[in-house]
Amino acid sequence: MSNNRLSFLGILFGMIAGAAWGLAFLIPNILSSFSSLEITLGRYFMYGSYSLLLFMIYKTNPLHIPARVWSRALLYAFTGNIGYFFFLVLGIKYAGATITALIIGTLPIVISFVGNLLNKEFPFKILLIPACLILIGIFLLSSSGQGDVSSLPVTKSSLLLGFLCCFIALALWTWYGISNANFLKKETEVTPNLFSTIVGIQTLTLVGFVLLISKLTNQQIMSNLIVQDGFMEYLIGIIVLGIIASWVATWAWNQTSIRLTVSIAGMMIVFETIFGLLYSFVYYATFPTILEWVSIIFILQGITFGIWKINRHRIAEQK
Repeated sequence: MSNNRLSFLGILFGMIAGAAWGLAFLIPNILSSFSSLEITLGRYFMYGSYSLLLFMIYKTNPLHIPARVWSRALLYAFTGNIGYFFFLVLGIKYAGATITALIIGTLPIVISFVGNLLNKEFPFKILLIPACLILIGIFLLSSSGQGDVSSLPVTKSSLLLGFLCCFIALALWTWYGISNANFLKKETEVTPNLFSTIVGIQTLTLVGFVLLISKLTNQQIMSNLIVQDGFMEYLIGIIVLGIIASWVATWAWNQTSIRLTVSIAGMMIVFETIFGLLYSFVYYATFPTILEWVSIIFILQGITFGIWKINRHRIAEQK
């Protein structure tokens, strides 16, 4: 398969991953009567259950999968799913949604730069202009107040704690994004499709551990869900989050990771924010402001220019 076809498919899968992840911006707002913990555990319980079901349907023998794959999947289940989302929610709680969105919004740039630093894929100057364009877009998007739903007063101590949580979340997903891509390119024992399912099963393991701890400590965090108003909406919401925003997104991200360099794959993450905004505009029947349009244009220009520059560099090296 040619490099151009690989790049095209990688970008396409990156957009699919972003479209799936973008649902995580909208559905928690729809399920606002439920706590973040209830939504998080429900989402990853469904992700894990669906993965386990697929594993059983395809009659995969777990003994044929090396222990290193299972252990790595458990690590990714924490860094890329539960651990990341946990610190993200804490960041929103203590620092506010706008600051959190601004810090986490730098994820595409951080992954691109750190990935290039570790893998030495091309000169850093190639990333400079695309990174600036994306950062300007993210800053303008945060300035527009999009997603700022926190009306709680923020003290200096809580702000510092919020910053810490945001940077922990940023570090966790940065490591996951780069490590996962490198692991899949080197690992021959499992396909990207199977690995997304294994990560889901290990995510279910972590959810089970959290629920066991809550049971032992008499923290019945999920016991009253069934009797709450809107339980059917909650059930539909976590099914969508678990299957589409988690399994499909992870599957598509794995497809992107094996087809693109880490730096280009990192840029694809901005589609999560873009699709999240589009879903919100459609659901709430609103239209983007001029500032939001400008920010989206800056982000898309950054991605397009970055991919063009990197491809030009790769073509020049092949001559």
